[in-house]
Amino acid sequence: MASRVFSSFFGFLLLVASWTDPVQAQFGGVPKGTFDDYGRPAAPDYADRSSWAALPDQDDAADVYPVGTSIPEAQSMAQADVFYIHPTTYRGSENWNQDVAMEDVNIWTDISVVARQASAFNGCCKIYAPRYRQATIAALGAPDDSGMRAYAFAYEDVLRAWRHYAENWNNDRPFIIVSHSQGTFHARRLLEEELDGSPMADRMIAAYIIGIGLNEGLFGRSLKTISLCTGATDSGCVISWNTFTREGDPAPGVGRLQAQYRDRFGTSEGQEIACWNPISWTLGGGDVPATTNLGALPGVAAPGALPALTEGFGAECRDGSLYTDKPTSDAFELNMFAGGNLHMHDFDLFYENIRVNAVARTEAYFAAQ
Repeated sequence: MASRVFSSFFGFLLLVASWTDPVQAQFGGVPKGTFDDYGRPAAPDYADRSSWAALPDQDDAADVYPVGTSIPEAQSMAQADVFYIHPTTYRGSENWNQDVAMEDVNIWTDISVVARQASAFNGCCKIYAPRYRQATIAALGAPDDSGMRAYAFAYEDVLRAWRHYAENWNNDRPFIIVSHSQGTFHARRLLEEELDGSPMADRMIAAYIIGIGLNEGLFGRSLKTISLCTGATDSGCVISWNTFTREGDPAPGVGRLQAQYRDRFGTSEGQEIACWNPISWTLGGGDVPATTNLGALPGVAAPGALPALTEGFGAECRDGSLYTDKPTSDAFELNMFAGGNLHMHDFDLFYENIRVNAVARTEAYFAAQ
C-alpha cells in the first residue's frame, strides 16, 4: 500500500513539473550529484520557535496586511488556526533539500510568500507556518529519482510539523490548511494520508491548496471523507485553482494530470480538473467581472509593509483552469511563465477576496456549530 501511494505521488510530482518547469528553467541551479551523493541537512526541531516562519504570538511576516483592506490583523483574538505550507523558495544547488539554517533562504521565504500569501488569513486565524527542508527548484527537472526523493524527504518535515502543531497547539480548535505549489504537493499528501477519515478532519474549516490542479474524482477515491467545496462558506472541504492569462495555454499540465489520474485509478471517470473562481467563490462557472474583485496585491517581495491594494481583475474558470486579465501596470512587475502561466501570482491577483472569504467561511463554520 505504501509503495502504491508513494508511486502515485511521484506521478503527482511529474505533474508539478509540467506546470512549473519554466520556474526551474528561470531560477534553478542543479545539484551536481544524485540525492544519495549529498548529506541530509539537520532536521528542524519544531519545539524550537526558530523552526517556524510564523507563530501567532511573535512578530513575523504573517502579521502584515495591505493598506486598503477591509479586515485588520486579528490573530490575538482569533478562534481558529491556519497551518500554512509555503511553496518553493530554495533555488540553490548545494543540496537537493534546503538546510533550514540558511538565513538568506529563510528571509526570502518570509518576504516573498509568508508576507504575501499567509498574511491573507491573519484576519480570521492564528497562523502557524513551519520552516522545512524543502526540495530545491531543480527537483522539478531531475533526470533520475532525486527530485521525487527530495520531495518525499521534505514531506517528512511537513508531517512532523503538523503533528507538533496538532499535539501541542491545536487544542481542539478549528483550522484551515493553506498552501501553494510545492506546499500544495505536501498539503494534498497530508490530507490523503493524515487527515482524511480522522477525528481532526471534523474541525477542518477548509483547505485552500492552490497552484496545482486537483482531479474532481480524487474526492470519493483518495479523499473519501473530505469533499470539494461547492459554496462560499462550505466547511470540511478543498479549494484549488491555477491562474493563466486569458490567452494562456494550460493544456500540457492538464493533460499530464489527467494521464496520471488514469494511471492511478484505472479510469477516466473524474479526471476533470476542479477550478474555483476566487472572486465569486463558485466551482467552475462563467466570467466574473473585475468590479467584483475586491483588490489585488501589486508589487514584488520586499521587507516591511505590503503595498496598498489596487483594483482587481475579472476571471473565469474554463476546462479546469482559471483565466484572468493580464495586469499591464508596472506596479505588478509580473513574473509570467510560458503559456501565460501566472503561477507566481495565484494569491496576489485575488488577495482581498481570499482575505474576506477566509473570515466569512470561518464565521459560517462557528455559526453552524
